[in-house]
Amino acid sequence: MILLRGTQKFLSFSAIRPQPLAESVDSSSVSEWFVNLFYHEHKKHLLFIHRSTLFSFLVTEVKKNDLKDLPGLFRKGLSRAMFHTHCPSEMMQKVLQSCDGIGVDKANDRSVISSMNQMVSNSRWWLSKASEKEDPAGVAAVRLNGMPVGVRQYKCPIEMFSVFYGYKVKPDLHDIFLGVLKEDDLETYLKRELGEAAADLMSAPPAHIARELVYEAWERGDPHECTGLAQRALKLDPNCIDAYVVLGDSSEYLDEAVSNYFQAVSVGKEVLGAKFFKENIGRFWALLDSRPYMRALAGLQESSWELGRHAEAIQICRDMLRLNENDNQGMRYVLAGYLARRSKFAELEEFMEQGPYANDCAAPWCYTRALVWFLKEGDSPRSMEMLKRAFQTNKFVPDYLVKGFRSKRHPDRLTMGGEDEAQYYAHEMSAVWRRCKGSLDWMMAHRCFH
Repeated sequence: MILLRGTQKFLSFSAIRPQPLAESVDSSSVSEWFVNLFYHEHKKHLLFIHRSTLFSFLVTEVKKNDLKDLPGLFRKGLSRAMFHTHCPSEMMQKVLQSCDGIGVDKANDRSVISSMNQMVSNSRWWLSKASEKEDPAGVAAVRLNGMPVGVRQYKCPIEMFSVFYGYKVKPDLHDIFLGVLKEDDLETYLKRELGEAAADLMSAPPAHIARELVYEAWERGDPHECTGLAQRALKLDPNCIDAYVVLGDSSEYLDEAVSNYFQAVSVGKEVLGAKFFKENIGRFWALLDSRPYMRALAGLQESSWELGRHAEAIQICRDMLRLNENDNQGMRYVLAGYLARRSKFAELEEFMEQGPYANDCAAPWCYTRALVWFLKEGDSPRSMEMLKRAFQTNKFVPDYLVKGFRSKRHPDRLTMGGEDEAQYYAHEMSAVWRRCKGSLDWMMAHRCFH
């Protein structure tokens, strides 16, 4: 039996009255799904999501009369989604046999609703991308269920859904990330995208051409152009890690970005191999072969943090510092900021005082270190020493911390001791200083002694 938990939009549209399951119903035989109504191009669509696995499917261009046969509508949409995600026929039969009845109740799980809201945004995107020859619900099913989901430990919904019913279905992630490519021959494509430089590339190996397309993507600012170049690079070289990074950088939605970065990390692990990791740990940025992997990790940690997966982002920062102790990517500052924002000041103190970066003299490091000692000892000689050292690194930081600073994007480069550095630090840390009672007053009171 199916228990369908509807959002208020769905319940209002369908006029179906919620009816909780009777106590006599065996809960182990009930499969819970959520359903939401959304609009796209002035038409109504339904999004169904399996509670346990986030496997989802669309019923497009739905009308109120269609809901008179809700079980039939559900079975037809689910069957179509399983077909497009290449579920075996015996699995499809088993799943559909479990849909012998439908009860309707109110949606009651905020985490699923949150995932549903994100999937609605993605569904609109995939619906707009489907060509006239394609089934839009099928396109959406492949993309929504074939991409790793951050809130489920980066597993694909189709994998989890198939395991839930005793099967094992793996999506072809390469085809999913490639998307729909215009089938130009290679020479025509290169001439169009690279101009005169294309002639020199025609005789090069596919992997080399793929790298050149990635370099070209980095030079362009248009996300759609970058996506096309990265997809073509992957068609030439499925192991081009930086192509997935470009797709992540160009993604419109966060979970899509996380999926691309995660795929880049997965490919990187496979390409580099366990022996490479063992022999080169601590110096990954010094080696050109492992830089794409480090770029992928940087994208994954940033997008994971923005998605609210804070513990995961913190762990990725620690992994990056373990892989590259010289920290050419500045992950120590990112990690310090993350720990401070999560109020993990004991961990932050240990990281700053006992690690290899204790003598760092950059302004973001020194000001955060001063805050840590103020929180630990108050206005003590040690905290004053740290604060004076911070004043010497950048005189502009206090003013920006007090008044706060917000910007839509960070500058590509920071000037040590400059206002751009102070603005960046205030953007990242002013909320933390404000939350730590007395810290701003303490800093400003001693500023005159600098």
